[in-house]
Amino acid sequence: MRLLLTFLLLTFSYWSYSQCSVTIETVSDSVDCGDCVDLVAVGVAQDTLLYEDFNNGTIGPGWSSTASVLFSNPCGPTLDGTPAAWFGDVVFPRTLITTAYDMTCGGDICFDLDFAGDDNSTSDCEDPDETDEGVHLDYSIDGGSTWVNIFYFEPTNNKSGPYYTWDNYCFTIPPAAQTTSTMFRWSQPEATDTYNDHWGIDNVTVLGNLCNTYYYDWDVDGITDTDTRNECITQNVQNYNVIFTDGVSDTCYAEIDMFGVIDPNLPNDTSFCGIRDTNLVSNPVGGSGTYDFLWNNGDTDNTIENVTTGIYYVDIVDGTYPGCTASDTIDFGMHPIPNANFVADPLCQGVPTNFIDSTELPPGFDVDSWYWNFDNQGATSTEENPSFEFSGVGFYDVSLSVETIYGCVDDTTINIFVEPSPYALFDFDNPCEGEEVTFTNESLGNFENSRWIFENDPDTIYSTDATYTFDGSGNYDVTLIVDGVNVECNGEITQTVNINPAPDVSFTANPMIGEPVLDVTFYQDASNLVDNFWDFADGNTSNALNDTLYNSFLEAGSYDVVHTGTDANGCSNTFTQTILVEFPDVVLEIPNIVTPNGDNVNDGFYITYLSAFETITDFEIVILNRWGNVIQTFDDPNFVWDGKNKAGNPVSDGTFFYKLNFETLKGASIQKHGFVQVVNE
Repeated sequence: MRLLLTFLLLTFSYWSYSQCSVTIETVSDSVDCGDCVDLVAVGVAQDTLLYEDFNNGTIGPGWSSTASVLFSNPCGPTLDGTPAAWFGDVVFPRTLITTAYDMTCGGDICFDLDFAGDDNSTSDCEDPDETDEGVHLDYSIDGGSTWVNIFYFEPTNNKSGPYYTWDNYCFTIPPAAQTTSTMFRWSQPEATDTYNDHWGIDNVTVLGNLCNTYYYDWDVDGITDTDTRNECITQNVQNYNVIFTDGVSDTCYAEIDMFGVIDPNLPNDTSFCGIRDTNLVSNPVGGSGTYDFLWNNGDTDNTIENVTTGIYYVDIVDGTYPGCTASDTIDFGMHPIPNANFVADPLCQGVPTNFIDSTELPPGFDVDSWYWNFDNQGATSTEENPSFEFSGVGFYDVSLSVETIYGCVDDTTINIFVEPSPYALFDFDNPCEGEEVTFTNESLGNFENSRWIFENDPDTIYSTDATYTFDGSGNYDVTLIVDGVNVECNGEITQTVNINPAPDVSFTANPMIGEPVLDVTFYQDASNLVDNFWDFADGNTSNALNDTLYNSFLEAGSYDVVHTGTDANGCSNTFTQTILVEFPDVVLEIPNIVTPNGDNVNDGFYITYLSAFETITDFEIVILNRWGNVIQTFDDPNFVWDGKNKAGNPVSDGTFFYKLNFETLKGASIQKHGFVQVVNE
């Protein structure tokens, strides 16, 4: 049996129409089945020794006061709207004293109280606002010669305390006040002056406990019992009753339901990741220790072996106290651990890599959340199948962590290599309608093929550079795709070409071929032009808008006569005719190895011109390293490269590439490219 140290109120109490009340108290209304508990009846019977509501406009017989009392409620209505005893603009100390009462067996005193609300419209409603201007509730047991405080109603200077509106207060009579002649007093000894610090009381009740005239009857059989009863609980719910009575005219009644408890002591709901052999065990607490079990799977002992995911419940009956039963349920779950995995493609620089989660789980189970770490500048993702573009070529430890809805997690890290991709880039001029556009491939990196795709043209052009004439004016998208060594590693760029309507600047020349001095007549239609420029490629130019122009070519060579015109819409066009003053073809030799070691033998890379050097125009040669970086650029056909970079530092041994472009006076456009081996030994 458990030791009951402290009683707690756990039942309802019932008042009869007379003056008594009774409750049943116990430390708990729930005990182990078979255990015993003390039930304690607590009965109280009281006489109303005083009830004064001041509704007659007087303090009544037996009262006394040191000041005049108002009954007009000057500071607002009371709780019940009837008159109260109010101390307004009167002398102080302000006191209200009862006659003496027999409080031998104790009792209670209750009343309504209110501090004024600072309504300065009346001289009888100014609030107490100093801490010493409150009201004392006192008692005296020597006829009023001395007074002892029960409670002090203390004001606050912000007038926001609990006493500034009407409310009801009750106090238990202190043991020292439990005499045959006890008086009560409400007193305000301090106030600023008569005009200040007003208050009042109403509905005063003094209740005295009756002594030794009531008894307890637990079985309602007319036999007097003690206030305490010890009961042993042998079923889930047992009801107990008690009466408190004087045996004549006043009887109170109380009841309590007591509960006999068995705890099946099943584990809490359990969910874990992984598969393991697990038993469910019920080890009941409470009761006799002998139990009958019935599980929802039909088992009849306290254990289910090798449980699987599901909900299990057990019904238990105490073998000694069949009225005591219990049930409990457990939600049990074993959940598979995922096997994290993924695939990634393509793995190319400058191209987003698509990551596909390929985590393995048994049918019916799914991944609920993903966390990717790309090992690149802190980049992460929580998508199932993200895409990510790595910042450069190299190895990356990409990790994936997955979690199911049951909290089962797994992770994996795969080392991937992002291969270099060519960087697609091209340049062009925005021409006028009908003008051929030259697209110069300026792509970087290693690439094997170049593909040009022109809007509205189903054919793809396969070449390093491209030229194209668009049908009509407007905007056209041009796409260049450069294919890397790895077919998945491509570079691609799309740019928009704006084709403006172009004026007709064509012309004819007569003659077009001859020896110096060659006099040529040029014919044009200048009617649609507002600006005109002729470049005869021999140093002579003209801005004339004449339909006929003349020029004499004095020296042999190829002269590209360029006519540029601009129409009223601001669109320019260029037309070129070649006037050939015969010269021989350019013949040259280009070495493929140089040894810039300062021995004056093969120290520089240069071109040997075998003929027609003087016909070369618009010369450019670019030296590049194996990664496509420009080392040197020359625009003089007589250049000599000494094996140094732009900063003047010798380059390392290795293979370098050149791109050679030049034109001749004869009209030839020469493009060559190749390699040269630099050996510094």
